[in-house]
Amino acid sequence: MNNFDKYIKNELNKSVENSSPSDYIKNKIDLEISSKEEKGEFKMKKRFVLVAAAALVLSAGVFAAGKITGTISSSSSHYNYTNYTDMAKAEKKAGFDAYAPENLGDYKFDGITMENIADIDDAGTKLNKRKAIDVDYKNADGDIVMLSIDKSSYNTNKESYHEMRDIKGVPVYYSRLESVFLPDEKDATKEELERSEKDPFFNLAIGSDKREEDASKHLVFDYKDIQYALMAGDDMDVNEFYKMAEEIIK
Repeated sequence: MNNFDKYIKNELNKSVENSSPSDYIKNKIDLEISSKEEKGEFKMKKRFVLVAAAALVLSAGVFAAGKITGTISSSSSHYNYTNYTDMAKAEKKAGFDAYAPENLGDYKFDGITMENIADIDDAGTKLNKRKAIDVDYKNADGDIVMLSIDKSSYNTNKESYHEMRDIKGVPVYYSRLESVFLPDEKDATKEELERSEKDPFFNLAIGSDKREEDASKHLVFDYKDIQYALMAGDDMDVNEFYKMAEEIIK
């Protein structure tokens, strides 16, 4: 979809502090918010046992005193690294080795953002604090694909997804997420409020200037003890999307 990344930047820049998105995403429907020095924290609530999309949704579990109910993340609004050779620096900072190709299909490396992530339990306590890596790829039209890489202690869950394909022995889960951005929760219809509570593939975010609707596509998989998540606009061809995962899974 043309200008998908610009749309996400503009809308989520307004709603990142107060939005209440679907359980289905973990921390990265923000796709490179650029007009703030800090994105702030984007809190995810989780009612389903799943992992997916923008990424990586966590399976339910017990950690310390409470049950893990979601994650929270923050990062700079600008790239921390702008050269592909800086991937080694990002890995050192994150504390794990990962693989991010220089190109994904027609999308070429654009920049790296370091993400601060923590799980939250049912009491709101931050646990398992860590750093993750976001790599943006851009095509000639300016469309962006984001690759999010996280060494989480949780395994990808298989309960909620639209499709799964086996790539070289690695299960890769595909999902399509629909999003509605609204100025206020009272602007949501009864059906939208009900759907936001029940549908893991529907995201309702509050804080935009006007009603906007959009959709995004996601792939998520565990590979060599690392969680990888790809996020793209709704115009992304699904088969082309899976080929990007193939370029990561060696």
